[in-house]
Amino acid sequence: MSTQMSLFKATANAHMRRDMEAGWKWVCQCEACQQIRSLIGMEKTLEVRQRVRELEEIEDRLSGLPEGSMRRTLLERYLQLYDQLADEMAK
Repeated sequence: MSTQMSLFKATANAHMRRDMEAGWKWVCQCEACQQIRSLIGMEKTLEVRQRVRELEEIEDRLSGLPEGSMRRTLLERYLQLYDQLADEMAK
């Protein structure tokens, strides 16, 4: 089970990065992405609410920023928070 979750996480992470670079929304509907997104249920969301809130705020800010170093820095923070959230969800 942990090997499959690791594969789902790696695939979903790659797809999320691709989607974020293309359009700033994680829209992939493949099985791995759906499985990872399904982990964010009510109970888990409450446990990691601060990260989720910060991710949402960064996503809103990203949509209004022009290309440049600030946007790249913010995107890197977004991806870092997503990784932290995924690690927390895997526990």
